[in-house]
Amino acid sequence: MVTTSPAHHTARRSITAALAVVATAGLLAACAAPAETSDSAVDDTPVRFAVNWVADVEWASLYVGESEGYFEDEGVSIEIVHGGPNTPAVAQVLAAGQADIGIASDELQLIKANEEGADYVVIGAMYQQSPSSYTWLSSTDISTAEDLVGKRIGGIQGDQIRIDALFKINDLPVDYTFVPMSYDPQPLVDGEVDVITSYATNQPIQLRQAGTDVSDQTFSEFGLKAYGDVLFASRAYLEENEDKVIAALKALIAATEANMADPSIAVDLTVNEYAKDSGLDEAFASEANDGYISFIESDYTDANGILSVDPDYMENEVFAGYLAAGETDLPDVADFVDTSYMKAAHGE
Repeated sequence: MVTTSPAHHTARRSITAALAVVATAGLLAACAAPAETSDSAVDDTPVRFAVNWVADVEWASLYVGESEGYFEDEGVSIEIVHGGPNTPAVAQVLAAGQADIGIASDELQLIKANEEGADYVVIGAMYQQSPSSYTWLSSTDISTAEDLVGKRIGGIQGDQIRIDALFKINDLPVDYTFVPMSYDPQPLVDGEVDVITSYATNQPIQLRQAGTDVSDQTFSEFGLKAYGDVLFASRAYLEENEDKVIAALKALIAATEANMADPSIAVDLTVNEYAKDSGLDEAFASEANDGYISFIESDYTDANGILSVDPDYMENEVFAGYLAAGETDLPDVADFVDTSYMKAAHGE
């Protein structure tokens, strides 16, 4: 039987899961202690990064930055607060005062948290498109969104909202049979479904390494656009720690560039240090890291630097997907996205 790495469960990526876990964010924010600040912008208080899952190569830039001294070079230290299957969403972790900068799987979690009383601001994104994807056997004739009409689509319960949104944004009839399944993609191998929701850096790799010939495309490639691993913080923390945030982002950029230049360092750090207890397979981690690296650059980052977010793309492309998913109360992008911190980190 083919099994997936627990570090890449797609349930954490679903919009419905995001809606569920942020419902209490406002309450947490009300009773949480404020994030630590100091008289000087850059001090020896660590910047606590909260990530949305367990130790995995997905957080390679943080591992490289911490272990190879990139954060130290910028005069900051960091703590990495990992998530897991039974931990709160990253937005809640920050609301509870347990972290300073968050890396959320998508923007909707932050939108919902702000509706509940938080004041989160997007300052960047690790990946220019989300690795959320569809995977199917290569023998199945699928290449466009239209080819998904009438198919049996397997996924984690709750994935339907994104599946529906993909049909709607492509002006297609919402016509498919949803087949609930676990994280194990075996139903695809057994022919019980035609296509599964997946993560481009997870199930396709697992299946190919197990000898199954599969094809995959991201939701963005199918027209449902989204950034991947969105960087955010509370407005208060950003304003009170401007220099420290810029220094941390500058180090994160340098560490990301180092991973792009030599991916083997991050794989070794992940497998043999940060994720040592999980028994992460090196061959899988190496291919997954390459997959993540492929999502770092875009035409926009070529002009503005990696990890940057384009407000126009957010408003005209990403938010269009949320509207298709049924969201009606979206924020003003000019208030929700602040590009100044990443620009400063890039030396602008």
